Amino acid sequence: MIDTSASIFWREIFQQPTAVRDCLKANREIFQEIAAEVKRRGIKTVVFVGRGSSDHANLVGRYLFETRCGMIGSICAPSVVTAYKSDIDYSNVLMIAVSQSGGAQDIYQVMKQCDEQGGLCVSVTNVEGSLMTQAGKYKINNHCGPEMSITAGKSYLTQVTIVTALAAYISQDPELLQVLDELEEIVETSLKVLEPQVRDVVRFYRNTEHMILSGRGLMDALANEVELKIQETSYLDARCYGSADYRHGPIATAMRFVPYMFFIADEKTNYCAIDLLKRLKEETHIWCTVVSNKPEIAQMGDTSVVLPENCDGIRGVFAGAIVGQMFSCLCSLSRGFNPDSPKGVSKKTVTV
Repeated sequence: MIDTSASIFWREIFQQPTAVRDCLKANREIFQEIAAEVKRRGIKTVVFVGRGSSDHANLVGRYLFETRCGMIGSICAPSVVTAYKSDIDYSNVLMIAVSQSGGAQDIYQVMKQCDEQGGLCVSVTNVEGSLMTQAGKYKINNHCGPEMSITAGKSYLTQVTIVTALAAYISQDPELLQVLDELEEIVETSLKVLEPQVRDVVRFYRNTEHMILSGRGLMDALANEVELKIQETSYLDARCYGSADYRHGPIATAMRFVPYMFFIADEKTNYCAIDLLKRLKEETHIWCTVVSNKPEIAQMGDTSVVLPENCDGIRGVFAGAIVGQMFSCLCSLSRGFNPDSPKGVSKKTVTV
């Protein structure tokens, strides 16, 4: 049994049901205000800005805004403004700028340009009065409490909560609105049922130096975050590829003794990940873990983690994020590292 008693990251993973509940409760009114202004102004484009885990939350947001709100979604490269000095037109966009610390100088510069041009700019941070809260019309706080571990857990999950809520209120999509009502329970249930499964799976990864993660659509957005968590806590060469993109070149590097982790919990895109898994099994005889809400899909892996049955699509992102957090924390500890304080990583990383 891997001892997690001294890990701050592990402790904060289990604070997430309260974190998502408090986040939604504190911000419901501002979500409604932003949605009303987006509709009133007829805004059809959303621009997401962030770094690291925050940008992975943005990837989830991009899929939700494009599939549920009918809005064009863009992931901003801050260097377009800060290094290339481009006069890009943000005058009629919704800009969602995300950072745990709120101290990202390059993101702040992009926000200022949006403000100056009359765009609708929203900051999402967990620090009141931080730099990013000095720009933008609307200021959303994660309300997840201080995050003491450098590895982002509850800040990431509340960021995903916020972009999900914004998409829900703008689209008035019944399913997304229902997800908000269920979210605390989804996270609570996931914590209970997933821990023993992840503890069982992680032992197979203790001595590996490489692994591949894959999914498609919302599951690809999730896999990008899990890749980062594994890299920064366990110093593994973890690499994420969308299951469609992987066929376009990277598949040539597939090796039998490099383990894979597939996230297959989105009925709209499962077919693609399943097809890739079957091909790699047949051609390269890979070894893999499958994370899915469907037992019949999960059993396609050499090992598996079965999510709660209702955790498909965006619900699967929340449950899958907990799998990734638990896996990275346990893997780090099993390899003799400290998941709370990754080498070279800071809680407030500033780029310009």
